[in-house]
Amino acid sequence: MTVVRAPCGGLTAYRALLVAGVGFVLVAALLVPFGLLAPSAVHARAAAPSAADPATRGSDLLVDPNVATSIELAGPVPSGGGVGTPIAIAWQALDPSGARVASFAVACDLTVALSSNGSSERAWVNSSTSGALGRAANGTFAAPAAAWDAGVLNLTVSVASAVPVTVRLFGPLLPALPPPVALAVRPDLDHLVLDGHLPPVLLPAANDTFWFVRDRFGDPTPGAFLVVDYATANSSSTTFVPVTWVTGGATGAWVNYSVPAEGTASVRVTDEANATLIGPVSVAAPAPAVVPPAVTSLSPLVLLLVALLVLSALGAMGSLVYGGRVRPASAAADDEAELRRLAEGRATIVELVRHAGSLGLAEIEAAWEPAPAPPVLADWLASLVTDGTLTATLGESGRARFALAERPVEEPKVTFDERALDREIARRDAAVGDEREGEGGPTP
Repeated sequence: MTVVRAPCGGLTAYRALLVAGVGFVLVAALLVPFGLLAPSAVHARAAAPSAADPATRGSDLLVDPNVATSIELAGPVPSGGGVGTPIAIAWQALDPSGARVASFAVACDLTVALSSNGSSERAWVNSSTSGALGRAANGTFAAPAAAWDAGVLNLTVSVASAVPVTVRLFGPLLPALPPPVALAVRPDLDHLVLDGHLPPVLLPAANDTFWFVRDRFGDPTPGAFLVVDYATANSSSTTFVPVTWVTGGATGAWVNYSVPAEGTASVRVTDEANATLIGPVSVAAPAPAVVPPAVTSLSPLVLLLVALLVLSALGAMGSLVYGGRVRPASAAADDEAELRRLAEGRATIVELVRHAGSLGLAEIEAAWEPAPAPPVLADWLASLVTDGTLTATLGESGRARFALAERPVEEPKVTFDERALDREIARRDAAVGDEREGEGGPTP
């Protein structure tokens, strides 16, 4: 019997395909856990935005930040500045060896908060490369990656109130958070604003008004000065009036001026930046009272009634003056004590200035014994400047300094009048001769 064998070519091809398929599955099983066959997933992970700004933070990562390990302050650490004045702060990215990473540039955030309670404070932040930073509703400023220049983030912070604040830089893309920066913000003593006044004290030829004073941002300004320029047709003067604390946490100063009789004067009040706060105001002395013409056409009866009315009025005035209550002795004693306190305070200020040569208001307060200095120290100082005992000049820091006014001392002079001496000798001789004649003695 003849056996016929089927050809094996189809089975061999089937086995080869089966072996190749099994080999591909095994290779895929080995490579998938390492992510070599999922390039789209890696790309999606690299482009994922940060939680701080989901819309834009993914594109702000310009370079790989992992080469930097810390963020530190660059240059001297600022301690503060004036309200509204830019304060420069710079951070830099450093590698493990402490060298700057010039390629570092990531998006980050910044806050300016009150040091007392951590609440957000009104401020402005600007970058040296990207301009003003946007401020979110929660008070956070967003610094883009483009704000970094060669691994350095240069910013300026301007605070709108004279309060202690804390500046913090943070963000999920920073390798580490730098320490916060504490700033002491001072009021602007050069640019002042008058914020109303008390009812003025009006006299026939003078005006005394207390003005409330603050800076451009509404802060009290103790230690500032108002500059009062006063000019008449024959003279002019400049007076520095100190701004002091008053009740309620406000500050203010007295502005006083008078007008010469039958004349006019010009008054202008400025701050130490020479910005006009009042005036120039032209004031004139009150007009003299008009004396009515003598009444000569009235009848004798009317004149008699007028005389009786005048006498009655004089009698009533006399009864009020001499019949009223006697002023208590305690009130007179209080006035005497106040005058003694004023004289002693002025003498103490003069002695301090004479000993030091030149002092500012703060230096006088610090040198006062016993401490603290009295609240009316600024008023005593202003009175000494007004009467010419002290002079006020601007120092290097723009603050007024006080010194004793120079008074020329003249040597006493004696004038000898020979004619007057001869007349007196002749008068004496004549008087002696008259006495001798009256006694009956011989006349020489």
